[in-house]
Amino acid sequence: MYRKKKESLPKVSLFYLLAFLRFVTVSTLAFLLLSPILKYLKNKEEKPCIAFVQDNSASLRTAFRSVDSVNYRKQVQALLENLGEDYEIQTFSIGSRLNDSLHFGYTDQSTDISTSLETIMTTLESKNLSGVILASDGIYNQGVSPLSLNLPYQGTIFTVGLGDTTIQKDASVARVFANKIVYLGDKFAIRSDLAAYALKGNRLQVSVFNHNANRIITNQSFDINDNRFSRSLETIFDANSAGVQHYSIRVASFDGEKNIANNSQDVYVEVMDSKEKVLIVAHAPHPDIFALRDALSKNKNYQVSVQMAERAPTNLNEYNLVILHNLPSAKFPMTSLLDQLDRLGISSWFITGGETSIPLFNQRQTCLQIGARGPGFADAHPLLNSNFSYFTLDSKSTLQQMPPLSTPFGEFKSGPNSQVLMNQRIGNVATNYPLWILQQTSRTRIGVTAGEGLWRWRLYDFNQTKKHDLIDGFINKTAQFLSVKRDQKQFKTQLSKTVYTESETITLDAELYNENYELINTPDVTLKLKGPDDKISSYTFNKNDNSYSLPFGNLSAGNYAYTASTVWNGKSFSATGNFTVIAQNIEEVNTRADWGLLSQLAKNYDGEFVYANQVASLSDKIRKHKNIKSIIRTNTETEPLIDWKWLFGLLLLSLSAEWFLRKRNGLY
Repeated sequence: MYRKKKESLPKVSLFYLLAFLRFVTVSTLAFLLLSPILKYLKNKEEKPCIAFVQDNSASLRTAFRSVDSVNYRKQVQALLENLGEDYEIQTFSIGSRLNDSLHFGYTDQSTDISTSLETIMTTLESKNLSGVILASDGIYNQGVSPLSLNLPYQGTIFTVGLGDTTIQKDASVARVFANKIVYLGDKFAIRSDLAAYALKGNRLQVSVFNHNANRIITNQSFDINDNRFSRSLETIFDANSAGVQHYSIRVASFDGEKNIANNSQDVYVEVMDSKEKVLIVAHAPHPDIFALRDALSKNKNYQVSVQMAERAPTNLNEYNLVILHNLPSAKFPMTSLLDQLDRLGISSWFITGGETSIPLFNQRQTCLQIGARGPGFADAHPLLNSNFSYFTLDSKSTLQQMPPLSTPFGEFKSGPNSQVLMNQRIGNVATNYPLWILQQTSRTRIGVTAGEGLWRWRLYDFNQTKKHDLIDGFINKTAQFLSVKRDQKQFKTQLSKTVYTESETITLDAELYNENYELINTPDVTLKLKGPDDKISSYTFNKNDNSYSLPFGNLSAGNYAYTASTVWNGKSFSATGNFTVIAQNIEEVNTRADWGLLSQLAKNYDGEFVYANQVASLSDKIRKHKNIKSIIRTNTETEPLIDWKWLFGLLLLSLSAEWFLRKRNGLY
């Protein structure tokens, strides 16, 4: 560009300067078009992370009788400020759940140390977590023992002992065990674990108070022969009244006993008057009948009756499920019984066999249609359908190893609104012919087992495991699905249970159906809740998909009654119900600190145990600990050169200088 005008330049060096500037600029731009990337190693020093974990459970309300709580808090704040200069500090509070901030309110109604520690280790696994300081009384009443944990943690745990380890006079009901649901007419047991400390030579008085009957129903007494006395007491009761039964297990208090909050525990048992009745009707005696009856009779929720076809009952109103084995048959078409099942909407379970009349069977249900090809039968092994969703199964691989059932020879076709639980495997050929199928309609539920020989399954199960649990559980799950009562109300509400604790979130669900029994949630649904103080609160349900839900959150202890109502198509609908919220006092059952647990936990992780008034000493212990130190993290980083904005500034400067010098010297 400049060679022809080289002579016109005042200096030859200016020619070379201009050529160089243009060469460097154009070459650099061409190089950048290749998208070059700079790759380099970057070292970063990461300070040790220290997690301070404060127990905020209610058992610590009595922890500071010998230690000034205000002074303790000041020591903790001073410690964290001191360590904050050289360490990354993370603070947590634990109780019924983990809280990522520091609290000293001591209000949580339970303590789960192990789960909280596991969560902290998982949350901070990407950091240089080198030390954990756990300030607690060592009392846990949820989760497993912290000493049994096998944490993937290479750091150190320091523990701070709070509370009082002195053995004081104390009689308590430590734990109470009872079934939450029993059935009317049954007997049930309430087991109580009793404890007494520093009361040797006294007599422990125990009573059970029935709040429903408003009287003491049993009294017992025991001699306390040790200063660390414990005893389990089992009391048998008759479930002779339906509804939620409220009992209190109480031990008498003693002179000098400071903690009397743990002298009583409440237990709630729901007595249900709803045993489901199952009727098995058979064409003739068969080993399958015994297998079904024996499996279903193990479930206390079922009352099982067996009848032959010629003596089948004429009134089915009291039954929730009718099982028909080898029926309908040519000899026993069971027309009246099947008509009554359809009319009453009672669930049915057909088990086909050698006596089943396939044409009549096809006429009386739509769950499964069989196109028989002659009188022959095939041996069909079960092949589980992975898409089945009505209920879950255990040991699926074992179920598929069961002996074959004897099925009619022909073609099988599933009906509408049905799900196949098992298909047939004939020899080594997997087919799409249903072997076990369930159907759910708006009025009833129908099940079909397209083969006989269930007794072989129970024998195989016993031969393998010395129990019938697998097959009996499978039969019970099928019966449970089929025997569920269908509520034909257009508007209904549902709670997951009727007894809750104060720490549980309570959610009430509601459903509204139109005339075609299809779910809708077009209108608003309101609810009035009456609490133990007779105060009435009003709520509006949330709309979720096609249904409604209303979370109450946590409610105080007491009995509650509710009425939900709505209006649809000019008609008013309402539903009522009640539930009970019980108080929790598990934090008050045991208030004696367990410093031995804290000391052993610290020892297991190369740490130290200190008392509450020695919190400040942890600063020096942490700074001198060999395992608590900074680490260097080396990362490989890449950076495109085209991202270097300053490089484009140099290129612009080079072009500008070249242009200016060329114009200044008369070159165009």
